[in-house]
Amino acid sequence: MSEVIKFDSDGIKRVARAQAVVEATKQVEADTRVLSVTATPSVRPSDVFAGEVRYSGKVIFDCVVLCGGKTEVETVVAEFSDKATSPDITTGATVGLVPEVINAEASIDGGTLKAVAVVDTCVYAVTSEECECIVKPDDDIFCEKKTLTVSNVVAQPTETVYVSDTVYDVKAAEAVGTVSRAVVMSAECSDGEVKISGAVYSTVITRTEDGMISSVKVVSPFIKMLTSPSINGDCTAYATACVSDAVSTLVTNVDGNNIELSATVVLSATVVKTAEISAVTDVFCANSELSVAEEKISLYSCEKITTVVDSIDGQVKIEPDRLAADSVCFVSNTFCTVSDSRVENGRVCVEGLAGGDIIYYNAEKDAVDCIAFRIPFSLPIAHHTECKNVDVIGSVTDVNVRIRRESVFDIKVETAFTVRAYSCEEASVIKSVKKGAEITRPKATVTVHIAKKGETLWQVAKALGCSPESVEKQNQFTAPYSGGERLIHYCGGKK
Repeated sequence: MSEVIKFDSDGIKRVARAQAVVEATKQVEADTRVLSVTATPSVRPSDVFAGEVRYSGKVIFDCVVLCGGKTEVETVVAEFSDKATSPDITTGATVGLVPEVINAEASIDGGTLKAVAVVDTCVYAVTSEECECIVKPDDDIFCEKKTLTVSNVVAQPTETVYVSDTVYDVKAAEAVGTVSRAVVMSAECSDGEVKISGAVYSTVITRTEDGMISSVKVVSPFIKMLTSPSINGDCTAYATACVSDAVSTLVTNVDGNNIELSATVVLSATVVKTAEISAVTDVFCANSELSVAEEKISLYSCEKITTVVDSIDGQVKIEPDRLAADSVCFVSNTFCTVSDSRVENGRVCVEGLAGGDIIYYNAEKDAVDCIAFRIPFSLPIAHHTECKNVDVIGSVTDVNVRIRRESVFDIKVETAFTVRAYSCEEASVIKSVKKGAEITRPKATVTVHIAKKGETLWQVAKALGCSPESVEKQNQFTAPYSGGERLIHYCGGKK
């Protein structure tokens, strides 16, 4: 009897995406004017059924407005729910949700502030295939074996962490508003845990005592251990981080003014372990016809996530009918949307759009105005891989703006690109084999095969109807063959 094994092959892939239009309203002064709006989304799954995941979330709208000649930040929160469908979603599965705002707008009508955002949510799920294959056929059946590397998801821990930071001696009299985003820099596995390292990048909008609006950049590193007994040092982890809330407070003491920042971050990891399986991939028998059943399976391999930082440069010109710029107050509504990511010659390349809103000051009119910038990009980033596929998430960590001739802004967008590289190969294994009719053996004492270019030892053995060991023993040529070699098998010898 043939020996048979069963095994699972898991993969992590994007299985669905959905878009939700989220709206929020708030009563404000009638003469209020919107300069810019930043929308920060967060989502979480609520129910997972066969073919469907339902999720709920919220969007925090931070609207920079002018009211009575004074710059303020009006914050309004909207909750929403939606669903995404895919045949790859199974009941009770743990799914990963990555939300992104692809458009945000705000307007004021009759004293009502109305903010609208389109939230695009990608759904990542573990897909699993079960396979059955033989590892040892009957004694008189020759087999070719290959070592298959199989990946299995062993843990999917999630935890909410709180990141706090303090900026000392700031030149501000008031903290007006805060926008934060989290970036995972690495995820390292060891026995019983995965260590996630990253940072929360925050922009705290402030006002000085003379009423000028400005901002303070805060980078708050974090390290968090997510635990599971199934994790060991040979595992690979993919992790995401999402800021669900951020608050800053200005604290005055004898040493000056400090900004105290706190952010709530949801961390999620998917941990993969690999194993090697020796499976039979081809068979033949010199004495009997064979009835062979094959099974195909997808084999995934992935590298640990890597985050690299690069810059995107561009310019934006102020139209003649707009206020000239004397100084930059701050930059809001920043984003980096990656529309395409791929591997070219072993290097990761990305395409997309980076943008934001520049809030600036005009001294002649003693007024604040705003101009939007959009910079398309297509560039290779500093990450090399042997994998064939990549998923890349872009996060703006900083924007530097320089004024040129009061009408042109030179812009440098610092962006963190988080890369998940993976490959998927399809393999065929022998599920079962049965003997059929007996094969009439040739009467000749010697059979001859003229090798074709590139033929393997296994292919020649099948052609001669003997074992690969017999081919090597009875011939002086070695595989792979150049073509034209005259290979023989003495039928009376060992198969």
